[in-house]
Amino acid sequence: MPDQPEYPAPLNSVSAPLPRQTEPLSTVSRVPVIAKLIWPKYIQYVPAMVTRTAEGRVLVQWWPNPFGSATRLTWLKDTDVRAELRYER
Repeated sequence: MPDQPEYPAPLNSVSAPLPRQTEPLSTVSRVPVIAKLIWPKYIQYVPAMVTRTAEGRVLVQWWPNPFGSATRLTWLKDTDVRAELRYER
C-alpha cells in the first residue's frame, strides 16, 4: 500500500527536535539501554543504543531483527528508555 510506510514508527515515537537543540553524548558515542516501543497490538522492550539527546527526548538506535544487520533510529521520550529493568521478586 502506498499510504503505509515501509517501516511504521512505534506509537510512542516523538517528533525530532530542531538540530540545534540536540546534543551528542559527550565522550561516549553510544550508551546501551532498553527501549519501550508501543505498537498497535503489543508493547515491546528492545535493546538499543542512545545516540543523541534533547530535553525530554532521546534518539535510540535499535534492531528490528536481532539476528539481522538492519537498524532503526527512533526519537522516544526519555521516560521510555531505561538503563536497566528491575522486577520485584
